[in-house]
Amino acid sequence: MLFYAISDRSLDKNSSLYLQLKKYISLGVNWILIREKDLNDKQIYLNVLRIAPYAREKNIKLFVSGRADIAYLSGADGVHLPSDSILVSEVKKKFKKLIVVKSCHSVGEIKRAEKEGADAVTLSPIFEPQSKKGLLKPAGIEYLIKAIATSKIPVIALGGISEKNILSVSRTGVYGIAAVNFFNEIDRRKFHKIKEIVKEGRINEKK
Repeated sequence: MLFYAISDRSLDKNSSLYLQLKKYISLGVNWILIREKDLNDKQIYLNVLRIAPYAREKNIKLFVSGRADIAYLSGADGVHLPSDSILVSEVKKKFKKLIVVKSCHSVGEIKRAEKEGADAVTLSPIFEPQSKKGLLKPAGIEYLIKAIATSKIPVIALGGISEKNILSVSRTGVYGIAAVNFFNEIDRRKFHKIKEIVKEGRINEKK
């Protein structure tokens, strides 16, 4: 199962975006999304340039939120588009080498993203996120299972993922999980233990 860490440097006032990204790399995640809405274009660009060599060394893919141009120019691997973005197909025409992930909140949105040519989607929120309590109704595990069954492209679960529910999410057969707080709060030792538990749980489900 793929682990997709989403940045939010505001979670640690004594740190920085660079240090947070370095932590995610040291954890051993598979993908990292740089999503800092208050940083300007140049700041995002320079942060990607700075962290990219370390990510490549560990075979970790970097994504930029919403800005395909910055992702392309900075050498990131892909762009993560919001649900109300321009068509994926338009992005693909101009930036053929980028992996394009799109945020979705329903099976209908997933099907549209699929038709547009998205390489993968996130479905959210699966559970109630700490940062958006009361704003969006959680989809839940059963809806996630339905989405996975009907989608022809990888579905990544996002929203409220924690140590308490990650195993139940992984057992749906989901392609991966994405999170902000989960990766920010966990240490390397505990994360590797969880990865082993998830791996063992998925193997046992197939038996």
